[in-house]
Amino acid sequence: MSSPGVALARREPDALRVAAAESLVTWAITAHPGRVALTVSFGGGGLVLAHMVSRIDPRVPVLFLDTGFHFPETIAFRNRFAERYRLNVIDIHPASDPGPLYQTDPDTCCHIRKVEPLERAMAGLDAWITALRRDQSETRRTVEPVEHHEIGGRTIVKVMPLAHWTRDDVQRYLAAHRVPHHPLLDQGYTSIGCWPCTRPTAPGEPERAGRWSGTGKTECGLHTFTTKR
Repeated sequence: MSSPGVALARREPDALRVAAAESLVTWAITAHPGRVALTVSFGGGGLVLAHMVSRIDPRVPVLFLDTGFHFPETIAFRNRFAERYRLNVIDIHPASDPGPLYQTDPDTCCHIRKVEPLERAMAGLDAWITALRRDQSETRRTVEPVEHHEIGGRTIVKVMPLAHWTRDDVQRYLAAHRVPHHPLLDQGYTSIGCWPCTRPTAPGEPERAGRWSGTGKTECGLHTFTTKR
């Protein structure tokens, strides 16, 4: 069954497609009261959305997938950021620990540590805000600001307010609002995930080149386990 927010998005697709990022975040929150969440890894664009949520409604759940393999800098920065902006951060944990499965089967490792926990956490949601951008990678070139996805036989609104932003846009926003950034960005990391599968990028490399480097893997599964309608 579709929520009222899903119906609204279908009636006004053109307006939502060209709406400003903060307007989209506001719409997602007000159209889905109590049934919307933001997922953030506390890297780049997610900080923009977390800052916007803190100004619009800091009660909105900010889901953090605690895989057990985050850099210590990520955990420390998450704690400082959440306290500074009074965010309602909720840690989501895997149901089991598969150990160093990333060494032999990174896809299954990501599914256990990220996809399954998120799918479980989204059971009571009608809308999901996330920081995907078209310029991040080839696999994300076609994302739209508002999409409808099927999860477990029901429809959820996936809201990507930064879909048309660039990496420079993100940096300009953070600088303009004096929002702190992840400390590893100053050490050459341009996309930050679990430490075993993340490396700094070289000048000229794509933003996500440091993720699962040399494996052919480009996505953890968080943005491919749903079915776009």
